[in-house]
Amino acid sequence: MKRLDAAGRMRFPRFVFIVCICLYLLPLPAVLYAQSIEDALARSGYTAADRGAITDFFARIDREEVPVELLLPKLEEGVSKRISAPRVLEALEREAQFLRRSRALILGVTEQGALLSDRALWARTANLLAGGIPESEIEGLIHLCLANVEGYRPATYLYVALKDWGLPRQSAFELIDALLKSPIAPESYMGVMNLLAAGRRRRIAPDEIVRRIRRSAAQSLTIEELERWIY
Repeated sequence: MKRLDAAGRMRFPRFVFIVCICLYLLPLPAVLYAQSIEDALARSGYTAADRGAITDFFARIDREEVPVELLLPKLEEGVSKRISAPRVLEALEREAQFLRRSRALILGVTEQGALLSDRALWARTANLLAGGIPESEIEGLIHLCLANVEGYRPATYLYVALKDWGLPRQSAFELIDALLKSPIAPESYMGVMNLLAAGRRRRIAPDEIVRRIRRSAAQSLTIEELERWIY
């Protein structure tokens, strides 16, 4: 029977009230991730022991405060490709290790944790490590981006492209530093590769192009405007 208080309003049983409060306070993302893991394992065809090992892995990762959501795609990929549980678990452990190293690397440069609070930036650092970029170079990039955190991902993509193109580390850092301090939108940083290619066609030395970019980036709103200044 429904219970009313002195004012004639409906009263909820104490237990129901406490449960409602607990559900409200429970971090929903964690619940959703747990459900995603359970759903993926339900489709996997893995043995109970294998499912238990993977569940234990994610529980341990969560205790270590490594972002579970950054590892879920690896589990989903393994299940969809019907990769064996031991190989999936091995891949998950490897990805988790890159994320741990990324956290230590970021916190070694800045205690503010701005890069850690953005999961995409944290994941990008792990990708750089997985791609073989030396930690000293990643540290240098983090230092460059401390005042322009939103430029970190575009800057790192550009850095990898500049390395592949053959630009020396110091020149690449100088170029990226000029872009980060300019009004040019970070998402257009990769357009610099077109400027370098155009300079090569004109037989202009890369160091000279970098010097022109450093000189003109601050007064350029776009890569197209920068091109007009340097050529």
